[in-house]
Amino acid sequence: MFRFFISVLLSQVLFSAAAMADSSRPISICVDVDPPPPGMIKRDASGNKIIPVEGASVDIVRAAFAHLGQTVVFQGDLPWNRCLKEVELGSVDFALGAYFNEERTAIFDYSVHYSTLTPQVFYLVSNPVIATVADDLKKYRGCGIYGSSYQHYQLQAKDLDLGSDYDSLYRKLLAKHCDYFLEELEAVYDSYTGKKFLAEPSVRHYTAEWAQSPSRHLLTAKNSANSALLGKINDALNYVLKSGQAELAWKRYMGDLPFRP
Repeated sequence: MFRFFISVLLSQVLFSAAAMADSSRPISICVDVDPPPPGMIKRDASGNKIIPVEGASVDIVRAAFAHLGQTVVFQGDLPWNRCLKEVELGSVDFALGAYFNEERTAIFDYSVHYSTLTPQVFYLVSNPVIATVADDLKKYRGCGIYGSSYQHYQLQAKDLDLGSDYDSLYRKLLAKHCDYFLEELEAVYDSYTGKKFLAEPSVRHYTAEWAQSPSRHLLTAKNSANSALLGKINDALNYVLKSGQAELAWKRYMGDLPFRP
């Protein structure tokens, strides 16, 4: 039995090394782009939708794989829950931008983090939400997004009215179906429509000081061939961070918003 286990493990490592060496096979990475405006969507010769995947995280991770001589293909047409499921099944190699979640560690393995974010509470000017600790939010109705983790806010998804994307968050807030929603400043800013949201005059936001700042990771199916690549990928991500490439990519999309590795 022990010899069989060693044989399987060795075959996985050899397969993963061969996969990394075969740069003709792009690594597939799915990412929740939060459906972009219609003007951002293009079509190929067959009429199929092409959703461009752009952003600081995309450029940072692309640079890391380029350092390894590996090309990547980003998929932006999957909802986050579907993205995670496809990675779990092995149909997609990695998911981009995942927060660490203890429950997910039974299914996924994580890379090192490549950026750290700032938790925010968004609310209406006409309906202030005052929260200095997580328990203060129990007095209000909150909104969130399906598939997102709220452990770092000391909340569970079941505590919130969940929608599909950022648009749903703002619609519910503006319609007063909820008193607040939780999201990271950088995540909203880096979305296709986030800058418009931050400029909305009827909405304010502040840092949730009690919340733990989450970090973004790549994740892949636990104990898979792709998981065996994480050592090399982690080294490449650290190289991109230390070389300054990550900060340059960040400034390209985020301007003066500080980069937090």
